[in-house]
Amino acid sequence: MSIGEKIKLALSSRKMENYLAWVFKNHMLDVDCFIFLRGYQSIINIDNNEWKLCLNRLKKGCENPGYIKVEELEPWINDEWTMVEKTFNVFIRLQKVLPCQFTHLCVILNVEPTPIIEILSYPCVANLTGVHFYGGTVQRNELDAIMEWRKENTMQYISVTDNEIPLDYRHPNAFRFTGVVYGDARWIRLEDLLSMRNFYRPIFSVNNFSMKDLNTFIKYWINCDENMFTYLVIDYKNINLSELMKDITVLKGFRSEKPFYLIASNSTENQLLLTIQLIEHTESRRRNSLDFSIQYANEPHKFINDDTLPAWTREYRILGRLARKRWLEEEMITVGISIEEIKELDDLEEELTVDEVRIIDGIMTVQEKL
Repeated sequence: MSIGEKIKLALSSRKMENYLAWVFKNHMLDVDCFIFLRGYQSIINIDNNEWKLCLNRLKKGCENPGYIKVEELEPWINDEWTMVEKTFNVFIRLQKVLPCQFTHLCVILNVEPTPIIEILSYPCVANLTGVHFYGGTVQRNELDAIMEWRKENTMQYISVTDNEIPLDYRHPNAFRFTGVVYGDARWIRLEDLLSMRNFYRPIFSVNNFSMKDLNTFIKYWINCDENMFTYLVIDYKNINLSELMKDITVLKGFRSEKPFYLIASNSTENQLLLTIQLIEHTESRRRNSLDFSIQYANEPHKFINDDTLPAWTREYRILGRLARKRWLEEEMITVGISIEEIKELDDLEEELTVDEVRIIDGIMTVQEKL
């Protein structure tokens, strides 16, 4: 039985709805449910848009086999309710008969005036996986309410995009969610980056970070023994790689002809790598970004969408040689090195030559070994 068929069966009678709620009480579906509050066009999407519960009458010709029309949802709707009340009531009834593991609320603020604090006060919102606000204007007290939606030891995501956040804004929960999207990140400081712990994927769009700031951030990660993040996206206008990578041992490697900048953690126990991709867009309306991820050197490179690439085992070994070579060269200049260390330096040079490591545009570079 498909998801849509189960929903329509639950709508057929209260008795059937109660029966399905009992059957699926402890059966969580591994699918996403997105609640879109956008005025009279509010909708609930399930399982990658395969099914849509439409909260308003569809225009003629817009019908689709995956659409459950508002006329079919009438058993779960009271005409005297506001659109927000209708949408949340349908979601509550839906979750009882079809519990979705990941549930997100997306609020389009520039469609009509939307009471953010009131929306966050609905009991069903407290247990969602994510709350996301797009466009319009978000006041400081509303930002506080979004931040205070956070609960301990729970997977939670928030987004605040296409609007401005005050430059002096601060809140202790701002960097304590599983993931965040801040479209206006100009209020975020370097010390905020350094304080991140156990983030899964923060995204900071428009920001005031300099290359020097990001260089300091990378150096801090190299020496940090704690889990700071798994994935991180930071937009940029102009890139200066020499300033970004100043005094950092970095290797430019390739997978499927795509370049990655690789940096090893000083904590060798877990063999962690920081990988950085430069994501560049030709369209002027889209911003370029630095795409950071933390990878284990001996495991396949894993993307957020679960795609993988071959492990960086060889490149991690090369980074170890580069770091040792750099240290010996600096020691030779400052305090001098022994004959044994001179021989070690020569051996490292030879090993790097065999691995075909060469400087290209000021960055140590190695091609993928196929």
